[in-house]
Amino acid sequence: MDHDPFTQIVPKNVPEETAQLYVILARANQIASTTELDDLLDQMLELIILVCGANAGTLYLLDKETNELVFKVVHGDDTAKRLVGERISIDKGISGTTLRQARPIIVEDLPNDPRWFGPLVKTSQTPKNTISFPLLLRGEAIGVVQVFNYRKTQLELVQLLGSRMASEIEKAVLLQAREQHVRRMETLVQIIREISSTLDQDALLAYIITSARELLNAEASSLFLVDEESGDIVLSIARDVSKTSRPNIHVPAGQGIIGHVVESGKSILVPDASTDQRHYNGVDLATGLKTHSVLAVPLRTPTVILGRERGATESKIIGGLESINKIDGIFNQEDMQLLQALADQTATVLHLAHLYEDANELFLDTIKAITAAIDAKDPYTLGHSQRVSEFSVTLAKEMGLQPEIVHHIRVGALLHDVGKIGIPDLILTKPGNLTAEEYRKMKEHPTIGANIMGQVRMLQNEIQALAEHHERLDGKGYPYGLESDQISLIGRVVTVADVFDAITSDRPYRKPLSAEDALDWLNNNRGTHFDSTCVDAMIQAYLKGNIKTQKEQQQRQIQQ
Repeated sequence: MDHDPFTQIVPKNVPEETAQLYVILARANQIASTTELDDLLDQMLELIILVCGANAGTLYLLDKETNELVFKVVHGDDTAKRLVGERISIDKGISGTTLRQARPIIVEDLPNDPRWFGPLVKTSQTPKNTISFPLLLRGEAIGVVQVFNYRKTQLELVQLLGSRMASEIEKAVLLQAREQHVRRMETLVQIIREISSTLDQDALLAYIITSARELLNAEASSLFLVDEESGDIVLSIARDVSKTSRPNIHVPAGQGIIGHVVESGKSILVPDASTDQRHYNGVDLATGLKTHSVLAVPLRTPTVILGRERGATESKIIGGLESINKIDGIFNQEDMQLLQALADQTATVLHLAHLYEDANELFLDTIKAITAAIDAKDPYTLGHSQRVSEFSVTLAKEMGLQPEIVHHIRVGALLHDVGKIGIPDLILTKPGNLTAEEYRKMKEHPTIGANIMGQVRMLQNEIQALAEHHERLDGKGYPYGLESDQISLIGRVVTVADVFDAITSDRPYRKPLSAEDALDWLNNNRGTHFDSTCVDAMIQAYLKGNIKTQKEQQQRQIQQ
């Protein structure tokens, strides 16, 4: 008795052959409504296996760029399912012959057919026979279906099903490509948004490299930057499928595919790295990742040219982006365009970061020069502002403050004594105690500093350090007599750092306290003079070795 599942739903008053054909075509139409390519192919192969009474099957699609057939679906043998994604040349095998001839092939004695590549398939049981037929679209083969151990040939019916499905496959492939393109464009837009919302260079670069790997469906992607001193090309950041990062790998200048990209400024697409003499095996040895295919593009950033007309720039190649081993297929021109777009965004990130870094360094250098000039008026306070800034930053980090606040604290602490520029040198450098009038004049320096720097738009967040570093929580400080929460966070931090450095440094009228005595004094005055959280942070930072007094710093320099 035939247990074909189609016979179970055939009405008694309808001829079996007609009923089966009706059910098969109805099922084919149902499958054709599937828009997801993988689901469409899977259900299609399942139906054809059923029609032929076979127990296994394989469906391939043609990759026109490489002239290879790609295993898309394998049914019936779990050991052969590992072949999904593998490729074979159209010049090989029964499937290749089927595609080239664009007509069905029936092989009754499969194991003895010279075109059968059994060693590649490695199924648990060698199939006995096969039907192999092309998927024809407008008379051109776009793929091949093979079924094994068939009981029914039904060539006309399976060819009809193949033709019926070929147009649906084309639609699904185009839809998949469109969806992929949309995802890629959305990611580019998201990257541009990220660039405009943050200057966190490391986070942005990691995001871009990860996006490059995922969007190009690559095993790994990496960013190389040129070391201007040695000329070497240094792996700055990399991401593979395990999200492992392997930085600081050096490629000698001019070597490797990435070296040629940097040297020539041209993108390179290498389908098979093993046959390309430019491939640098040193990276493979260092990473443990075997390179098969490579897509590499240059990283260009604009450079301002001094001495020319204002605003003149020229591009400079500072490195390159690479994607390694496309997981499904080979890299193509669309991949190259995408990677170049990502490289352009990476260059923008680096350019903005460098501009910000240069501007910030210039800004800080100018601040340091101003404060150093003021400190230098009194040999006993030389380096005081720099140390207070370093102490304040250490306290802020110990307290877990946000980087932006830490920056304001750094600058505000550097400038905290800038108002002393308005105090006569005779008062600043007086070796003994100040008179009441001199002390009153000295107490004006917070107000003077705040008034001077208050005119600088970029320093509005730092003014509090200048104005409040002599205030006390109990309201007995100066110049405003602020109390408790009236004193800003930046003012509280700088106050503790300022006092700690002052009482542990040499003065003509007293000897410095040891760090331990100074910390005890701060601790005894918490809640009245000093903020408790800031005092705790100072104690913890010192115990961790992150803060050294002036004397301890001098001793370290002597030892070195």
